[in-house]
Amino acid sequence: MKARVSFTVDPEIIDKLDSLVDNISYRSKSEAVESILKKYFESQKSAVILCGGDLVIEGTNLYSPLVKLGSETIIEKIIGQVKKGGFRNIIISGKSEILKGAFTLLKNGEGFGVNIKYFDDNEVIGDAKALEKLRDYITSTTLFVPGDSVFSIDLKDMLNFHDSHNSTASIAVLNTTSEEYETNALITIRGNKITNYKKIETKIKSKLVPTSIMLFEPSLLRYIPPGNMNWKIHGDLLPILAKEESLSAYLSNGNWIKIHSFKDLERARNLLS
Repeated sequence: MKARVSFTVDPEIIDKLDSLVDNISYRSKSEAVESILKKYFESQKSAVILCGGDLVIEGTNLYSPLVKLGSETIIEKIIGQVKKGGFRNIIISGKSEILKGAFTLLKNGEGFGVNIKYFDDNEVIGDAKALEKLRDYITSTTLFVPGDSVFSIDLKDMLNFHDSHNSTASIAVLNTTSEEYETNALITIRGNKITNYKKIETKIKSKLVPTSIMLFEPSLLRYIPPGNMNWKIHGDLLPILAKEESLSAYLSNGNWIKIHSFKDLERARNLLS
């Protein structure tokens, strides 16, 4: 349902709006204003790609975000998916060695149609604390993606889902019967809300596989305690959000794979081909 609003603007702006109304692209000033505002808000959407922690491919000294999968590196594939989802302001936070490699590939993002900033989190312990460090840049709904994963999840649809639910955060949950997936997180879902989220030590096969792809509001940062401590998204933050029923589950039949080994790379080639 549309909402009626009233506001005052400069006559020159009205003249420019009138010039846009051609009964083809726009049939009215209201339609032109709505379209312009939508494009503006889309241009403000931000994503955090986290490249901290232990992202080395097993048995090598190669960092997974910089490893090639086909013709592109993992980080380039993530940038492409994030851009496709409408997120063009991108923050890459991680170890300085990974950031150097990412900058060599991506520069400021202009060649990929995005805007990229880089933040060194070498001194940060825990991915939740890495998010806290970026609080000045998290001012609206933000996408979180780990830099060691590849996926085929519809980010635009996920954003529409998140916007339609009153949650601090929404996490993509694979709804699958595939034997390829294991998880070390147990969740309970009621309706669209995750009411319990628990990390476990041993991976198990499950039809519901929580990913690390998440949309969240700036209010999420208030759950992260201040100080120098090891505080993690999956182990510490999400269980609290679930207990308060502030975490929504976006069920997806897409794919998501964390790349920690050459076996993972082969699985990714098979699942995403």
